[in-house]
Amino acid sequence: MTSKQKIDYLKLFSVRLEYSKALLKLSIQQQTLINQDDYSGLLDVLGKKQRLLGQLDQYTRKLPSLWEQWKRERSLLAFEQRETCEEILSESEEVLSKLLEIEDTSTKSMVDRRDRTKQQVQSLNQGEKVGEAYRDSLAPVTHRHLNIDQ
Repeated sequence: MTSKQKIDYLKLFSVRLEYSKALLKLSIQQQTLINQDDYSGLLDVLGKKQRLLGQLDQYTRKLPSLWEQWKRERSLLAFEQRETCEEILSESEEVLSKLLEIEDTSTKSMVDRRDRTKQQVQSLNQGEKVGEAYRDSLAPVTHRHLNIDQ
């Protein structure tokens, strides 16, 4: 779209709001799946989010200077249409704020789980090393027996 073409801000902002709401819903599902340690379900939700973000990106690429145009042209819109657009943008900001909060919580949860798993693996490795050291310290004693089948 060129700057001379009329942009339907109401439709554009409404579509962006719907994408944001869909992303929020998926992020809530994501957090639930993380809490349940359901990683196959998590991969499915992450795939849906990726597709949705791709669709949103393609939709908004058509208007790379949207915000500059909106700032220039909003005063030219009818009062009711401008107010409706402002309300949709405000709601979008609220949804995106919630989305960022949930994403931050999800990231922290995954990092905590990764760190706990790493500690558990290290603990198991240390236990294995202790077992090997103990076995090795007993080896001279256990190999002192005469094995007549050799």
